[in-house]
Amino acid sequence: MQQETQAPPLLLLYARSISKTNYIFRVSAMDENYENFTDAYEEMWGFDANETNTFASSEVRVISLVVYCLTFLLGVPGNSFVIFIAGMKMKRTVNTIWFLNLATADLLCCLSVPLTVAEILLDHHWPYGYAMCKILPSVIVISMFASVFTLNIISLDRFTQVITPVWAQNHRSLLLARLSCVAVWILALLLSLPFMILRRTYEEFNMTVCTFDDDDFTTYGALSIVRFVFGFLIPLMSIVTCYGIIARKLGSRHFRSGRAFRIMLAVIVAFFLCWMPYHVLDLIRSYGGESSSMVALKVDPLAISLAYVNSCLNPVLYVFMGQDFKNKVQLSLRRVFERAFSEEGTQISRSTQSQQVHSVL
Repeated sequence: MQQETQAPPLLLLYARSISKTNYIFRVSAMDENYENFTDAYEEMWGFDANETNTFASSEVRVISLVVYCLTFLLGVPGNSFVIFIAGMKMKRTVNTIWFLNLATADLLCCLSVPLTVAEILLDHHWPYGYAMCKILPSVIVISMFASVFTLNIISLDRFTQVITPVWAQNHRSLLLARLSCVAVWILALLLSLPFMILRRTYEEFNMTVCTFDDDDFTTYGALSIVRFVFGFLIPLMSIVTCYGIIARKLGSRHFRSGRAFRIMLAVIVAFFLCWMPYHVLDLIRSYGGESSSMVALKVDPLAISLAYVNSCLNPVLYVFMGQDFKNKVQLSLRRVFERAFSEEGTQISRSTQSQQVHSVL
């Protein structure tokens, strides 16, 4: 005798589907009760369940997968190259510590992309087990916030060098930079820890889902506000304020048309564009109405993939535009090509090695 499968309560299904794991409920997985269920679904939520197989459209899914793949292909070698150059080829300075910390956080984020892509390709079935449900998403979030906070520290460091140069000269040390990086990771861990505690696995519709307990969604909503304020709003205001004051302090026609101003503007725009959709949709899912929450759920995969992009852009915006780092990159690439094209491994001339400028911007 075939066992009849009952559809879960709509509120439970809806709550779990808006969780941070981006669980997408597949209508096509329903059994013979599918027709009755979709009628009730359409009456309650005002959506046509037959419009698409999933809450997230196939177009959004494909675009997000493309973005993930590009982020991985560009971010992993880019951040690895930053770590190699800044960690092994450059003299240890405060700036190289910032870049190493930023590249480490971004690299961890980029390395998690294949696991995220695999989950999406499996229709958000979680194949990694209960322990990894706690650990893996938390590592991703920790690395993301560590990257955001490092960007904020870099802007504060630029601010002190321009506005309070005497203080910066007396107190800007390697020890302070290392302690600041430790504080960044501790703060990122503290912000991510509650989400790790709330996360668990569920068995639903012959698939395993890594999500939050539906009884804890009130707590999750409150934590979303905390994460938005401390993980986006305050860092964004700090970055804009610091670079705005710097631009005003050094304001001149030459400065505004120069590379430094363009880098500052690119940093602010990249941070805003990459992270704002992620946090706004998170708040909509937690506090918006039924219709707006469902719309947010549909485009959420694209917003999450866009947040990952910031980890791919950071090496370009903060490092590759810095004159000292560009010289080191050119030097390293020249060595690689000379060793590849020369049977005896031609040495680089000393005159080329000495052409290094010790400033980042």
